[in-house]
Amino acid sequence: MPLQQRYTVRYRDRNSASIERCYYARDVHEARVLAMESIPFIRNHPMAIDLIRRETSHPFNRAA
Repeated sequence: MPLQQRYTVRYRDRNSASIERCYYARDVHEARVLAMESIPFIRNHPMAIDLIRRETSHPFNRAA
């Protein structure tokens, strides 16, 4: 069973504002399913998702 990774799901709401939410999932498909389960707008408008990105490192661990 693969370890969970952090994924960012970006979608556009009904006003075309770009919104991002992060999920821990095994793969991109699971991240999409989690977003659809937790956000009613995405459940009703799955094509509103315009990006699902696997994060490679934590933003606070970047070198200065």
